[in-house]
Amino acid sequence: MKIKLLPIYLTIAVMALLQSCSKDDDNDNRQSAVTLTVVNPDDLSSVSYSDLSVSFKELNTGKVTENSSFTGNNLSITLAEGSYEISINGKIKYAADGTTTEALVSGYKESVVITGQAAAVSLNLFLKTTQSDFVIEEIFFTGTRTAEGKQYLGDKYFRIYNNTDKVLYADGLMIAQSEFMTTDKQEYTPNIMAQSFAASAIAVVPGNGTTYPIEPGEYFIIAEDAINHKEYNPNSMDMRTAKFEFYSDDSDDVDNPSVPNMENLFSSMVIHNRGFRSFVIARMPSTVTKTAYLKDYTYDYEYNLVFGGESYPMGESVYSIPNVWIIDAVNLSVQSEFQWIVTAPSLDMGWTYCGKVDSDATRYGKSVRRKTLSTASNGKKIVKDTNNSTVDFNAEVKPSLMN
Repeated sequence: MKIKLLPIYLTIAVMALLQSCSKDDDNDNRQSAVTLTVVNPDDLSSVSYSDLSVSFKELNTGKVTENSSFTGNNLSITLAEGSYEISINGKIKYAADGTTTEALVSGYKESVVITGQAAAVSLNLFLKTTQSDFVIEEIFFTGTRTAEGKQYLGDKYFRIYNNTDKVLYADGLMIAQSEFMTTDKQEYTPNIMAQSFAASAIAVVPGNGTTYPIEPGEYFIIAEDAINHKEYNPNSMDMRTAKFEFYSDDSDDVDNPSVPNMENLFSSMVIHNRGFRSFVIARMPSTVTKTAYLKDYTYDYEYNLVFGGESYPMGESVYSIPNVWIIDAVNLSVQSEFQWIVTAPSLDMGWTYCGKVDSDATRYGKSVRRKTLSTASNGKKIVKDTNNSTVDFNAEVKPSLMN
């Protein structure tokens, strides 16, 4: 009898499994009627929009849904329940000083949970200013490996590009690494991200203001160590032609005396080789001295670190760079670990990467580089800069300095 009953038990088990799968499918197919409302930038009047386009990226599946059917400031769309990353771009007209001004506008919101039959989401828009200064064209942050498979240190670099049609001076340009990580979201108090960038290290290009002219369409390299790394690692590159190098005299750092050192304004630049942090370049106003900056722009923050079910109060004192000083920003992360961008969306509402998982061994010898929009007959190129690193950069590419 037991042998005859066995198929019955199997049938019951299969039916239960099918019912379970059916329930899961029902969950996956649950739809929500979403109303998206965009909020006008502050202090603007007579606002109207055109060419608004919104992208909804479901974070679990990676599915992207795009729509541009706005009625005024509102859009209605049906989406599957889930957690979404929302970005928007378009054009804006508004009244200013008695005249009508046109500009580009963008917005970004992360980890938006959409559930239920109906959901309402609001998203703040930001004016996108036309930059007339340098951009970060490339970041080589992963480093290389030796023939023996060991991690090689010292060959990271930044490539800074003049994307304008005029001569720019590198003198006084600040480059800073973020204090916060894109892979670790915390509730920092106070949260100043909408106004300033929290920096773990800041370096400044030396010069008297006109020492280092950079022609339109030209670039300069800031190297971690401006030496011929090929002598020590055939898989690396020769960086003796770098314009500047990072140097710290309180460590075993290598100094090339023929290449000017960056000035360490705060801490020493130790570039994260997995892309957990982000970078900005900025210009300090002429009315603010370096001494005044170090006195007036400290940032003290606190947060609660939750570990093993316990909460531990934490805090740190670093420096902040006002967003209005920042001329370009690039958020870096790792695909499997990304949690949030650590700049205001008005600076960068996306992120780029080398390495799809944490400690991805395939990331070595790869960089992130801006896409080229056009190249003139004289060889001058225009690189893409929409303040969205997700669409502006090619991820995991061969470094420009690697032969």
